[in-house]
Amino acid sequence: MQWGCLIRPHCRVQYLMTQRIHITKFIARSLTRLMLGAICLVGCDNAGDDPAISDTPVVGTGMVRGVVHFSGTAPTMEPIPNAGCHANATPIMAETAVVNANGTLANVFVSLEGAGRWNGASRPVVELDQVNCQFVPHVVGVQVGQTLNVKSADPTLHNVHWDPRQNKPANFGMNKAGNEKSVTFPHAEIFRVRCDVHPWMSAYVGVFDNPFFSLTNSTGAFQIDQIPAGTYTLVAWHETYGRLTQNVTVDETGTVEATFEYKVP
Repeated sequence: MQWGCLIRPHCRVQYLMTQRIHITKFIARSLTRLMLGAICLVGCDNAGDDPAISDTPVVGTGMVRGVVHFSGTAPTMEPIPNAGCHANATPIMAETAVVNANGTLANVFVSLEGAGRWNGASRPVVELDQVNCQFVPHVVGVQVGQTLNVKSADPTLHNVHWDPRQNKPANFGMNKAGNEKSVTFPHAEIFRVRCDVHPWMSAYVGVFDNPFFSLTNSTGAFQIDQIPAGTYTLVAWHETYGRLTQNVTVDETGTVEATFEYKVP
């Protein structure tokens, strides 16, 4: 704009209107960017945060095995009043913290971090059932890309609902015995599954980058095999008591003995 225009009223008005339009467009573009950024914070695919996934497994002959101990006052798992589930429902017990008779802890995920990431699509299907208005098993592990088949043995309505941070949320209904739905997950994380119809129903799905994970059993034991030689972070995770870690070095043909202890007041 030439400076002479500013002394002519109609020219000055036209200039100011043009500038107002430019400013309005700038504000609109800025707000759009901010809104998109906020959406991505809660819902965008986080694939860029993951290391590259391989279709070629890298395995070895090493092994890590051990036990997860529990130290402290063991919580009492109470019966869950599920009589309203269906006519033939049998009693069930809470499973949020199952301390075994030998002082060990069941339902603990134990996994290796730093052991690579590859597609588990060729691995066997893993199942998560709903029986007497309880998820069975209470914790279940799958590899990235491996199929999890969610099903229901109950002749009643369930909705299977999860809200993970890395993978897509889901909420789907199952209204009769025999309903099934197969799903896969592209990102490693552990998340809770619930049924909003029966609020006591709860399970945990662990998604891992590779097959080097295990779950502690009724004796608190775990075992991870076919591990390539190397140094890794061994991780224990429990829904109530959290995460513990230690470093382990695995030889090509050796077995590493490892123990964890959850100390609870």
